[in-house]
Amino acid sequence: MNSDGTNPPSQDPAGQNGGAPQGAYPPAYPEGPVYPQGGNPYAGSPYGGNPYAQVPPAQGPAGGPYYGAPQGYPPPGYPQPAYGWGPPQAPKPGIVPLRPLDLGELYNGAFAAIRMNPGVMVGLTAVVVVLTQVLTFLAQLPLTRFAVGDMDGDDASEIAAAAFANVGAGIATSLIAVVATWALTGILTIVVARSMFGNRVSAGSAWQAVAPRLLPLIGLVLLQALIFVVPALLLVGVVVAVGVAGGAGAAVAVGLVVFLVLFIASLAAIPTFSLATPVLVLERRGPIDALKHAFELQKQGFWRLLGILFLTYLLTGIVAGMVSVPFGMGTVPSAGAAADNVVGMSVVGLAVATVGVAIGQILTMPFSAAVQTLVYADQRMRRETFVSALQGEAARRAQWGTPPAGQDDIWLPLSSAPPVTSWDAAY
Repeated sequence: MNSDGTNPPSQDPAGQNGGAPQGAYPPAYPEGPVYPQGGNPYAGSPYGGNPYAQVPPAQGPAGGPYYGAPQGYPPPGYPQPAYGWGPPQAPKPGIVPLRPLDLGELYNGAFAAIRMNPGVMVGLTAVVVVLTQVLTFLAQLPLTRFAVGDMDGDDASEIAAAAFANVGAGIATSLIAVVATWALTGILTIVVARSMFGNRVSAGSAWQAVAPRLLPLIGLVLLQALIFVVPALLLVGVVVAVGVAGGAGAAVAVGLVVFLVLFIASLAAIPTFSLATPVLVLERRGPIDALKHAFELQKQGFWRLLGILFLTYLLTGIVAGMVSVPFGMGTVPSAGAAADNVVGMSVVGLAVATVGVAIGQILTMPFSAAVQTLVYADQRMRRETFVSALQGEAARRAQWGTPPAGQDDIWLPLSSAPPVTSWDAAY
């Protein structure tokens, strides 16, 4: 301060070094923070200017309130958080919710898998079925040129030779058809399993996953055939022995008992045999190990499994029959008329009947394979508490995306599945 009471001039007239501008001492500060709308810091906020006001919560999708989840949460396919009573909703990233399923959800999931991947589920099925049916048609074609009327000894011997040749060709075509059909079943199993996480699958990627399992699949088919054929042959031998020893009446009675036993055994084996294919493909087990694990899975809830699978096979059989039977109605001989040849129909009739069988299989195979795979997943969720593993994998994929490799490892046996850290590294 000068001697006359005035302040000396500022050494920082512009106030660049923290000092007050010239002529302002002490420094001039604003009267206070400037807020819009009349100086109320809460004006325009959800509180309406009153920070203590109670804002009504937003309404959730089910009518219940929820209080503002973060943006981007929950991930797609997961239910919105909501307050209220009742069990929490399971995530549904794909064709079915990841929890134990009822019959309607199994069937709806099967149709959803077909809609999600029609190129593989229907297109590839059509290619495989048409090829196998063409081979079957070609194997039966030589027998259409042999008439059954007015045959002499030479004709009979020629027909017998052709029949033996047809049996050989039939066995070869049957083996090819079995391999192609079970390879297709394995591919459809992979497609449905990946569809549970909402993934669209190409035929090439599904084949890459199934190709290493092709030989075990063939081994499983042969093992299942032996399980049926060997006891059936033994029982037929018993019927023949009874017929030789006791006459036709005893043979008929024993034959009825044998038929009933075989029918009951076939029904009892449906759950195990149906679960064995997904076990072998998805868990990468051997044929014997796959049958053992399938047998363990079907112990709990056997009757439920048997009912669902029997109903599925019954419905698909009815649909296939309704489609194929009209194609063969005009090709069979009328009542009282003799068949023109050994096969019982002309070349055109055999071709038309083959077309009907192919259409029936194309319509039913994707659905039955999808139900079979979903029943397997449902049984693992019920028996092995597999729900948490599936839901955890779905949450990781929703956050990080589908892993580029090893996306089917989630189905491996719990004892041999890779640790979670390896999944995180894959992402």
